[in-house]
Amino acid sequence: MVKINPFLIGFVILLFCLVPCVMAGLPKDRVASLSAAKDITVPVVCNQPYTLCDTAYCVPSQSDPKTVLCSCFMIDGVSLGGNSCSVLAPVGMYVNEDGEWMIKAGYPVGQITSTYSFYQAAPIPGREIDPNTTASDYTGTIYLKHCTNGDWADCWNKPCSVLPKDITADINTDREAADYAVCDCGLVTNSPEWYIAVYGTEQCTDENLCSDYIISGSPAGTMDAGIALLKKYLLEHPDADPAQQYAMGYCEECTEGE
Repeated sequence: MVKINPFLIGFVILLFCLVPCVMAGLPKDRVASLSAAKDITVPVVCNQPYTLCDTAYCVPSQSDPKTVLCSCFMIDGVSLGGNSCSVLAPVGMYVNEDGEWMIKAGYPVGQITSTYSFYQAAPIPGREIDPNTTASDYTGTIYLKHCTNGDWADCWNKPCSVLPKDITADINTDREAADYAVCDCGLVTNSPEWYIAVYGTEQCTDENLCSDYIISGSPAGTMDAGIALLKKYLLEHPDADPAQQYAMGYCEECTEGE
């Protein structure tokens, strides 16, 4: 039986109830372009704000059995998406000089796209983007875990909504955004194998994690190509995103170097 985090249920249901109302205030052509972009999967590297759902736990949508809602955090940096950078760029939101996420005046919600990056990847020997620039105090702990025979959430290249932190604030002013985006991810059922991102070696060895929860994932056989493309870009642009110091590694590599 799939387990669901009660706190996550409350959060995403609140947003699920509010977003349809505020979405009505967005331009119709923008809503249409966001929907159309879901099915385009041409790999593109962009350096701009994005949402990262690689470790996201998800809950079922109340209106669409093929959709799950996933709470994902937002990052400003380099990532791998599935459309042109202009299409993937956030709408109605920005990062201010203090590094705070903001909703622009006149926009009921912010719109941002879920892409992929190596943010917080575990420091596995041989996976360094550039061995000369890795920091001794780096704290990344994320590995890729192999799963079989079950269900997972496809969040890559999917549209996400971000509410103002104070939903009662005046829409005619710039407002601080919520800390997380909620993304409309596709539910993939009865999958023979896929990968999820996990925190630390303990989750790597958790035999029930893949079956107990619906977690954002990626099809088996697709990870190496994406990792190679993103790593190549970061190697060629060493100052583009210093936070990404390691390419994502697999749980099978957890014990290497220990």
